[in-house]
Amino acid sequence: MTNAAAVARKRVPIFLVAAFALAAPAQAQKSGGSITVGQELEIAGFDPLKVGVYDTSTFTAAAAIFDTLTTLNDKGEAAPKLAVSWTHSDDYKSWTFKLREGVKFHDGTPFNAQAFKENFDRQKDPANKCRCAFYITNVKEVLAPDEHTVIFNLTDPSVNWPAVITIQSSNNVIHSPTAWKTKGDDYNRNPVGTGPYILKSWTAGDRMVLEKNPNYWDKGRPYLDRIVLKPLPDAQSRFASLQSGEADIIWDDENDADNIMKAQKDPKLTVHTYKGSGAQVYAFNTKVAPFDDVRVRQALVMAIDRPKMSQAISNGLSRPASNPYGDGSWVKCKDDGALPFDVEKAKALIKDYGKPVEFKMLVTATPRGRMVGQVLQQFWKRVGANMEIEQVDQATIPTRAFTRQFQLTPWRIVDLADPDPQMYANFRSGSPLALAGFSDPELDRLLDHARVTADIGQRSEDYCAIGRLINKEAIWFWTFQNTYYALSSARLKGFPKIYNSVIDVSNTWLE
Repeated sequence: MTNAAAVARKRVPIFLVAAFALAAPAQAQKSGGSITVGQELEIAGFDPLKVGVYDTSTFTAAAAIFDTLTTLNDKGEAAPKLAVSWTHSDDYKSWTFKLREGVKFHDGTPFNAQAFKENFDRQKDPANKCRCAFYITNVKEVLAPDEHTVIFNLTDPSVNWPAVITIQSSNNVIHSPTAWKTKGDDYNRNPVGTGPYILKSWTAGDRMVLEKNPNYWDKGRPYLDRIVLKPLPDAQSRFASLQSGEADIIWDDENDADNIMKAQKDPKLTVHTYKGSGAQVYAFNTKVAPFDDVRVRQALVMAIDRPKMSQAISNGLSRPASNPYGDGSWVKCKDDGALPFDVEKAKALIKDYGKPVEFKMLVTATPRGRMVGQVLQQFWKRVGANMEIEQVDQATIPTRAFTRQFQLTPWRIVDLADPDPQMYANFRSGSPLALAGFSDPELDRLLDHARVTADIGQRSEDYCAIGRLINKEAIWFWTFQNTYYALSSARLKGFPKIYNSVIDVSNTWLE
């Protein structure tokens, strides 16, 4: 274990609470009032042991009820939240965080290092069989050497750990240990955090009401008295509720392109768009025919007309992707080695393969899933490949993917502040998450090097080289960059960037 002295050798800038401002200038902010958020889904609950991972709707509530150790500022850099400063060991495998003092959970119990450690240990405990543990396998242990110090000891280096842990996920938000111990099974629907809002009431299928935390540690915040979260699964009903004033902000995506375009033309509404990092992707299982042959994989990638596909599924809103990083990433590649759209070359590769190209592709049993599958099916039929669409429930896809029960599966590189966690997990030889089953010594070398150097320029070069190698071998392919949307009343102010697809209204106010 790295000792405290070693941990202190390297220091990142120490941020002070006075500098912690994510919204507009103070004079523009107004207190009071309430807003209603129209969400895509009913929230299943908050206890990681019950729900495993949070979806996009739960993120919104979690951002209001809970805090994380760190947050992302407007520049996409890690900034203080429940931690005020941090240091790292020379090898980036140990990170020490100094915690904010005087913070209390909504139930009046103190937030401290022991409370944080209990959160981590509860998720990590094999006896609890939490699906959430899968996402913290890289954390060997969390130590609490004193009341206001937390140490992460990692299995592998992470040069950007404070930014990686900012998302309001089931792993990162901090619950009151007293609350989950006393409430037992009821805790899932009675969450207790340190956040700016407290759960007041929750009627399943109708609404969740959050009220202002009068004792919030960040004095002067939050601004709103109340946030009401309403599940409105139907996109048209959700948009109608915004137009009528029943909702003040709603979740949306490119699948509802017509509504986004209508909102852009309505002076009473604001369209919030964030071009994130990551992409919508598809993984070939390179261990099974016909995808054990690079010619077939390359042919299918070269047969895809992304602009035409974008027009078909989102009226052209979806932005074509040629690598896994996206406009929101600090990884910028002059040359990512993307295979060109070339129907004739694709046909030639299929002919050279010399055998029938027939396979199944998993798609979600949703209108969007079916449409994407049908568009790709037509592209591939044109070059002589026959794809059968296999529709499955969305929750089935991770299970099938992790057990390699697929030939071609949809996936996603999500919007994280650093590419390392996902790229290493998805492409390093021996990783249980390397869905393609592809192994290459040069790819491994680049992945290993990118996680141990702190030089951003060098890391960007490494990741561009990784992208070129993946594109050349066509083990995965990218369709569209991640773009996130929220539509709101023009009166709603202070809405931040939609990092990680999180609709965070915890610091908003009404004009």
